[in-house]
Amino acid sequence: MQSRWYHVPKIHSLLDGHERKVNWLELFYDLIYVATLIQLGNALSANIGQAPLAALLGFAALFWPLWYTWTGFTFFSNRFIVDDFLHRLMIFVQMFCVGAVAIVIPQVLEGEPLLFSLHYAAARWVLVLLYLRSYLQVPEARDIARIFSGGFAVGAVMWTVSAFLPFQWAVVLWGVAMVWDVVVPLTPKANELAQERPLDILHFSERYGLLTLIVLGESFVKVLGQLSSHWHVVSPTGEVTFVPDGVTTPDAVMCAMALSITCSIWWIYFDDVAGSRIKRRRMASIVWIYAHLPMMAAVTATGVAIKKVVLLDPMAMTNPKYGWFLCGALALVFLSVGVIDAVTERRQAELSDRARVNMRFCSALVLLALASTASFLPVWAFTGIVSLVCVLQVVFDLWMAPLFEDEHAMHAEVFGSVQVQEHDNRAPNQPHLAVKRPLRRDLAEAVRKNTPDEMRRDLYFFFMEGSWWRLLGATTLLYVIANGVFAALYMLEPGSVANVEPQSFMDAFYFSVQTMTTIGYGAMAPESNYAHALVTIEAGLAVVGVALVTGIAFAKMARPQRGVLFSKVAVVHQHHGVPMLQMRVGNARGNDIVEANVRLAVLKDDFSPEGVHMRRLHELKLVRHRTPLFTLTWTIFHPIDEESPLYGLTSENIDEQLLTLIITMTGYDATYAQTTHARHVYFPEDVRFGERFVDILDQLPDGRMMIDYSHFHHTTALPTGDVGHHESEAPDQVAPDADEAAG
Repeated sequence: MQSRWYHVPKIHSLLDGHERKVNWLELFYDLIYVATLIQLGNALSANIGQAPLAALLGFAALFWPLWYTWTGFTFFSNRFIVDDFLHRLMIFVQMFCVGAVAIVIPQVLEGEPLLFSLHYAAARWVLVLLYLRSYLQVPEARDIARIFSGGFAVGAVMWTVSAFLPFQWAVVLWGVAMVWDVVVPLTPKANELAQERPLDILHFSERYGLLTLIVLGESFVKVLGQLSSHWHVVSPTGEVTFVPDGVTTPDAVMCAMALSITCSIWWIYFDDVAGSRIKRRRMASIVWIYAHLPMMAAVTATGVAIKKVVLLDPMAMTNPKYGWFLCGALALVFLSVGVIDAVTERRQAELSDRARVNMRFCSALVLLALASTASFLPVWAFTGIVSLVCVLQVVFDLWMAPLFEDEHAMHAEVFGSVQVQEHDNRAPNQPHLAVKRPLRRDLAEAVRKNTPDEMRRDLYFFFMEGSWWRLLGATTLLYVIANGVFAALYMLEPGSVANVEPQSFMDAFYFSVQTMTTIGYGAMAPESNYAHALVTIEAGLAVVGVALVTGIAFAKMARPQRGVLFSKVAVVHQHHGVPMLQMRVGNARGNDIVEANVRLAVLKDDFSPEGVHMRRLHELKLVRHRTPLFTLTWTIFHPIDEESPLYGLTSENIDEQLLTLIITMTGYDATYAQTTHARHVYFPEDVRFGERFVDILDQLPDGRMMIDYSHFHHTTALPTGDVGHHESEAPDQVAPDADEAAG
């Protein structure tokens, strides 16, 4: 028990073995930033139309110190656990200071720095006092507290002095103070102490996730606020009724597309950034933290840009100023996320981490190219294309990482917890009772967790193992996007291409298609050095692209497609007085497979005398494992005798004797002139006792053999006492062993 009036702070570290939960005070602290960021966004919205560059610079200059104040408090909360009356009082004071900063934002944008400087300096002095208290009351944390209290005090002094300087000099001193505050945590001594007591990464991830939700919420507030402005309230009978006032279907569609942009950003962050682990590299955690600064500023600016675009007439041409504003903000979001992705790893991903980094950077370039076409596209089309680019990020994310790791598993890995299973004291000769048999799943569905990044699937593997629709869909999408990007680049210089309307995006798009495919009808041609340079680049990229796609397509077409069919069941019955395990293999295509070889193995549980559990594969001896020519069918025999790992197998104990049976076949396919292979897995429920395969071979009147594959998997029960095999043999498949049939 601790006193709520006063207690000594406790230093916290990841090495303590328990996570730092976000407390109610931190959540309450975030509320002041909701109002502050909305106020900052409103200031940007009011000034972006008149002086875009000055508005953006002013927005960035004010967002930086506000974000850093929030980050400073988050750092302190991550390091120290304290929640007494004095601590809460100091946090409330800092919240009031931040709120005052929000109030005077319009004044500072008009060149009046006094109140802004004093209020922000007061917020920084509160943080200095928090570290000073820790220095005095937590002896083991004095090294850390000394660095941060002393370093941040210098910055607070600069902010205080700036209040009494002319605006131009105050801005210069603000920049110096911010650079100083950023350098303080990066000093060698601070890094050394951070290595000794690592930060609680999960707490950081949760805190930055909450702030991201705050800045994303601004988009919803602005878009829904704009939509609600089209409605008014009437109450003729005393009841509140909402009546539409000018809301049209295009307005609703515009709002839906705008909100899809916000939803896509949320998806990308919380499924990608928040679901990844920071790599164990030097400065990786610092890059992760500071890359959030441009990302959150860009997300806030995106909310303002979305509101501006929604305000436009959907059928009118897009204002290029707002087109660049929206695309530039989103491009900065993707670039920042790409930087964060570069220092994190997503271990449940199917593709390499490089793929998601490249995807973010390429998407940013596409958006910047799209911005140049804003004035040539209607607002609805421009917004739709931008939202499509964002939605494609989500689709790529699902393609890249179709599985996710639950929160408990992630926390257990970070904190090194080990799930201890109860030791089973059963005797080694009863392994089947100690281990649960695996569910019936194909081996290709195995989930590979924490695969090293350099060994994950690359794009070549991704397309080779995927369907043709995957390759064709990706190729078509890249083809359209590439031509759209080059069309936008051609339009940057009106008149650079002959016979192309200056305001026609479709003409530029069709010219790009002709250039990329080397058609060249002669109607449109480059006329300026700029256009000739673009044509040169596009033609070169087209040659490389066509070569890559053609290579992958030919590689997929040239792969031998197996036509080998395995029976869905295996049978066990007496054959020449010996129990035989049998399964049937058929050549469904009927082409020549020469030098066919079959191997059969059983997967069983094994316990060592020391009690170590393993699952081992045991090779099963076959009556005949090789055939010089395989064109019809082949029945595989394994004698269950004293030398067999399956000796004593019955229908009652099969669940205890085996986990799976694995059969593989390799051979030279004469049609493809390549080696082909096939495999199948049998589970205990697939094995039938006292049955044999139904005969599927017959001879036509003209002497040809006929195989009826409709009964390929069918079996029939053997009569009592019948231990023979009644299946006919194909002439070219007659085995040298009298007990093996081919039909």
